[in-house]
Amino acid sequence: MQAALSRSQGLSVLNKPTPIHNINKLTLLVKTGVLCTAISTTPNVLANDNAKTESQSTELEVITVTAEKRNADIMDVSSSVSAITDSDLKDAEIRSITELSQHVPNLHIFTWGGSRENNIFIRGIGPGLFTEPTVGFYVDGVNYTNNGMFDLDLTDVERIEVLRGPQGTLYGGNSLAGIINIITPKPDNFTDARLSVTADTLERRKISVGVNTPLIEDELYGGLSLAFTNNNGDLTNIHNGKDYGAREDIVARAKLHWEPTYTFESDLIFDFQRLRGDSYALGSAAFIKNNPDKVDHNYDGEDNRDAYGITLVMKNEFSHFDFTSITGWRDWDSYNSADQDASSRTDYIYHNIAEEKQKQISQELRWASNTESDLQWLAGLYGYYAEYKTKGTNMLDYTAIGWGGPYTDYTNVKKENSGYAAFGQVDYSLTERLALTAGLRVDMEQRKADIQANNQSSPNVSIEGDKNFNEWLPKVGVSYTPDNSSLIYGTISQGYRAGGFDHLYPNQNDPTYDSETSTNYELGYKASFLDNSLELSTALFYIDIKNQQVQQLVQSTNTITTDNAGRGLSQGIEFETRYTPAPGWLMELGGSYTNAEYKDYENCAMTNQQSCSGNKMVNTPELTANFALQNIRPLTEQLSLFSRLDVIHIGEYYFNSLNTLKQDPYQLVNVKLGVESPNWEVYLWAKNALDEYYSTVEFDFGSGHTVEAGDPQSFGLTFNAYY
Repeated sequence: MQAALSRSQGLSVLNKPTPIHNINKLTLLVKTGVLCTAISTTPNVLANDNAKTESQSTELEVITVTAEKRNADIMDVSSSVSAITDSDLKDAEIRSITELSQHVPNLHIFTWGGSRENNIFIRGIGPGLFTEPTVGFYVDGVNYTNNGMFDLDLTDVERIEVLRGPQGTLYGGNSLAGIINIITPKPDNFTDARLSVTADTLERRKISVGVNTPLIEDELYGGLSLAFTNNNGDLTNIHNGKDYGAREDIVARAKLHWEPTYTFESDLIFDFQRLRGDSYALGSAAFIKNNPDKVDHNYDGEDNRDAYGITLVMKNEFSHFDFTSITGWRDWDSYNSADQDASSRTDYIYHNIAEEKQKQISQELRWASNTESDLQWLAGLYGYYAEYKTKGTNMLDYTAIGWGGPYTDYTNVKKENSGYAAFGQVDYSLTERLALTAGLRVDMEQRKADIQANNQSSPNVSIEGDKNFNEWLPKVGVSYTPDNSSLIYGTISQGYRAGGFDHLYPNQNDPTYDSETSTNYELGYKASFLDNSLELSTALFYIDIKNQQVQQLVQSTNTITTDNAGRGLSQGIEFETRYTPAPGWLMELGGSYTNAEYKDYENCAMTNQQSCSGNKMVNTPELTANFALQNIRPLTEQLSLFSRLDVIHIGEYYFNSLNTLKQDPYQLVNVKLGVESPNWEVYLWAKNALDEYYSTVEFDFGSGHTVEAGDPQSFGLTFNAYY
C-alpha cells in the first residue's frame, strides 16, 4: 500500500538477542526517542491556546499515483506501491535515491565509487556490474535506460512511486524487479519561490532555489529550479595528506506548462547536470573498517558527468478517451578514473579510466478510457533507440602476484539498443465489489555491438554482431473490495530483461548472454481504519526467475564474466502502515522479509567450478524495517515546533554469490528538530546518530578483500524560505 512510507521510516526489528557491544547504542536510541517525544509534548506557555491543534484533523491525506499509467488513489491500486511525496522528502531530509531506499520496504539501493555506480534491487532482483538495469527508472514518463543515470538530485520532485514486482505489461523490458517512477511538479497559475540552504559536518553544503510563475494567465506557466552542491571532502588520503571525497555539482530543470484549451495540455521540460568529484573511496577491509574516514591511494580518481535531457508530454481529452504522447531525449557523458587496487602499493597496480557516452530517444503513445463504465481500458505503443560508446584504459602491474606486468589494456565499445512494443490492459467490474484485470505486451528488442579490445595482459578481442529478443508479457489479476475502505487483490505478472553482449571483459568464444524473465505471484491487502487515520498495506509475493543473468569472478584471470545462471527464487512479505493518533502526530512503520536464493547456479566461481545453488542472492537484506515518529506542535499563531525520529534496520545480506562476504545487521538512527513558520523553516538534524559502521560494497577481486564504507555520523542545519 503505499504511503506507509510517505514521510520517512525506519525502525529496528529486534527479535534477536542484543549483542553486548550494541547495548550502549540502544540505550542512546531509547534516550533519543524519549527526548524527541518529551520536546514535542511539553506544554508551551507561549501558545495562546490549543485551538489550532484541536481543530486539526487526524484523517490521512489521500495520495494519488500514476503507477498504472492513470491517476488513482494509492489505496485503490492492486499492486504493492509506495509513494514518497515532496513533504516526505523534506521532513525526513532525504536527499538521494540511496537515502530513499532506507524508507521503502524491499528496496535496496547503493551508490558506490561515484555517480556512475547506482545499483537498485527490489525483492532481491538487481543488476550486475555494467549490465542493464533490472528496475525501470522513469522521470516524468521517460525511461532512463542506463544505471549511470540514476543518481538523481531530489530537489525538484513532487512524488516518487516505487512499484515492487515485475511490471512488464505496462513498462516492458528492464522492469523484472519493479519500477521507480519520479514525477516533478508542474508550474501553475500562482507565483511562488523557494530557497533551501543546508550544511553538515561531512563538509557537504547545498543551495537550491526555485520559482514558478504564470507567463500568460490561465494559459502558459513557467518554472525553474537550480541546485548547487559543494563538498571539500570528508575523507583523508593518508598517502599524500589531502582531503578526499570532494564534490562540486550543478543541476537545473526548466519547465513550460501550456493549457491553451480545457481539453489539451502539454509540458516541455529541460534538465541539466554537471557533476565533478573524486571517485572510489576503496580500501582493504582491514584498513577501512578501522579507518572509515581515510583512504590510501597513490592515484587520484575522478568522477565527472555531464548530462541533459528534453521531455515533451502532450495530453488531450476526447469524449470517450484520453490521449497521451511522451517524447524523451537524453544525452549522458561520464568520465571515471579510479585507483582500483585501493592502495598505494607500487608492486601491484590496477588503475583504470572509463569514458562513456550515451544518447537515447524514446516515444510513447497511449490511449485510455475516461468514462464511467464497468470496462476500463488502456492501450499504447512504445519505441526507443539508444547509442552507447565507451573507451576503457586499464593500467596494470601484477608482478607482486606472479602475473607479470606492467601492462596497458585498451577497449573500445559501441553498442546500439533499440526496441518497440505494443501493450494493453483492461479492468472489468463483474460486480460492484469484484473486478478482473488482464493485460498483455509484446516487446521486441535488438542489441548490436562492436567490441574491440587491444590488450597486453590477455589476448586481443574483436567482436561484432547483433541479437534479437522477443517476449510476450502477460498480466492477470482479480480484486475484491469487501467494503469501501479495504481491498484484497491477487495478481500474476511477468517481467524480463533482454540479453546482450558482455563488454566489460569480453570473451571471444562466448561474448553474449540470453534474456532473463521473472514471474510474480502476489496476494495483497489494503485497508483504512479509524476514520481514515490509519492505513495498512501488505503483500505476499513469490517470484520465479529463469535464465537469471549473473556475473562470475574468474580469479585466475582477474576478470568478470556475465552469463545466465539458470533459476532463482525470491519470496517473502512486505508491509507499510501510517497512523495519525492525534492532531499533529504521524507514525509510520514499514518492513519486509525476503528469502531470495539461487536455485540453479553452477560454476559461480569458474576458477574451481563451485556451485552457488542454494546460496542467498546478493545485496538482498533478509529483514528490513523502518519506523518514524513525527510531531508538529504550535508554539504561537505563527510558529510551530517540528520533531522527528527515524530508525532503520537493515538485516544481514551478502555481497557475493559465493556468500563469503557478508554485511552484518545494522541500524541507522536519524533525528530532526526545528521551528516552522508560514514563510521559513530552520532545522537541526543528525543522520546515523549512533555512528554505525556499514559497507556500501565489498568484493575480492585479485587484490584481496576490498570495501567502501557507508556514511558515518553527521550533524546538519537546514534553512528553507518560501515566497
